[in-house]
Amino acid sequence: MVGIVYEDVHSLFQAAFLERATDVHFHPLKEQTIVYFRKQGVLMEHSRLPRKLSDKLIAHLKFQSGMDIGERRMPQDGSLSFQFGEEHVAIRLSTMPITFGERLAARLLPLSNQYQIETVTADVNAKKQLQQFCTLTHGLILLTGPTGSGKTTTMYALLEEVSNDQLRHIISVEDPIEKPNPLYTQLQVNEQAGLSYANALKAALRHDPDVLMIGEIRDEITAKIAVRAAMTGHLVLTSLHTRHPAGALVRLMEFGLSANYLYESVVAVVSQTLVTHPSGRVASYQFLSGEPLLLQIARCQEQNLLDHELPLGTYV
Repeated sequence: MVGIVYEDVHSLFQAAFLERATDVHFHPLKEQTIVYFRKQGVLMEHSRLPRKLSDKLIAHLKFQSGMDIGERRMPQDGSLSFQFGEEHVAIRLSTMPITFGERLAARLLPLSNQYQIETVTADVNAKKQLQQFCTLTHGLILLTGPTGSGKTTTMYALLEEVSNDQLRHIISVEDPIEKPNPLYTQLQVNEQAGLSYANALKAALRHDPDVLMIGEIRDEITAKIAVRAAMTGHLVLTSLHTRHPAGALVRLMEFGLSANYLYESVVAVVSQTLVTHPSGRVASYQFLSGEPLLLQIARCQEQNLLDHELPLGTYV
């Protein structure tokens, strides 16, 4: 039975891969499960499965990705990979209990995708600006934008450019690792094992990185570690879920960082969205750096977005 279930799962994800879907969703109803594919940013119904079959498929995916198949009351995350011909595709999975059962969302990450500045955008000026950021030796570069806007892809493209420029020790802390690269030191967050973003970053900074990539700033401690690293001679790349560049500065202040710390650490805020182009979906960028960045920080300060300063502390 496991073999039959595997073939059904493999066929389903192969169909998603061939149709260039970025995500697959299993949405359970009372007697059936709707399977959605997200293509070109749009969610579309692909098929409907009997609940007994879809439950077996989800249980199999949970088992293969290291989740607890007996736990259906709490959200879980996992990952696995498939081989489609010569293409190796990583699958990032997430489950969530809902009214009629367990919902599963899967993100497809083809490992052959080119993460290069030349391919992420069609805007020549944007390419030059991103390449200029890669020549920096220290400071904090923030990528902002909604979920699915390509922030991680841009960060990998920046890392690729940085590693091509000169030999630098690059450490990434991610949840999960989206693109394995033997040239980087990559650390995957594992909350269940006690390896939080904060703990992983503390360990990473003890391994003498030149460049630190943080998948996402989610809390105050992670924000303060990122800023501390940027202020002590590291180039730090990370992301925040905000709609515009100024929103990233506001979010950092909400995490307890004063304008003075932002002046000393943040060198650029890059906001991005995906737009349709003849070559496919590419990133469109807004940049906040240099004098406009300093003015925006001052504006945030003047508006009293944070009226007290919390100690940055030392987390290394």
